[in-house]
Amino acid sequence: MRRLCIAATLALCAVAAGAGEIRSSVDAAAVPQGKATPLGLYLAPADAHAALTADPSILFIEVRDPVEVSFVGHPDGIDANVPLEVVSHRFDPKSGGYVAEMNPDFLAQVDAVAAREGVGRDATVFVTCRSGARSAAAARLLIAAGYTDVWNLVDGFEGDKDRASGARSVNGWRNAGLPWSYKIAAEAAWSAP
Repeated sequence: MRRLCIAATLALCAVAAGAGEIRSSVDAAAVPQGKATPLGLYLAPADAHAALTADPSILFIEVRDPVEVSFVGHPDGIDANVPLEVVSHRFDPKSGGYVAEMNPDFLAQVDAVAAREGVGRDATVFVTCRSGARSAAAARLLIAAGYTDVWNLVDGFEGDKDRASGARSVNGWRNAGLPWSYKIAAEAAWSAP
């Protein structure tokens, strides 16, 4: 009788776990080092959209600079824009661009969004950026801080560059035709401390 009860309990757990299972089409072995994370959890945009549609309680964090989000757009359904870095007004002649500075409050701000959404560090978290590199860096920080189920959207919002044209047209949320917007909801907008 005891074996039957254990088997029945395990069967129920498998069904429950299967109901919220996140499916990924990404080959983890093919993820470039710059987009890799310690947990090895990766999603293509279509995978993320399907999971978010099935389970709106997943915490979805956009880590690009708010100006970039304003001018380029963002995936619909983000819970918050919490920048990993913020671009300064300091120009670097060596790189030919403006210097990005780390957001020193990144972890505290993600924790605040998680608390607002009623979840802890064991919640499922999706992280996105332009093309998957900043979101990987953000995921590594979250994992080091104790978040246990962090997924990197390896193609990001705009995707990778086409080698011939240099345009970000290879993959990504927007190029997949998934819902996106230039407007950000007030509760998702970043506020500098």
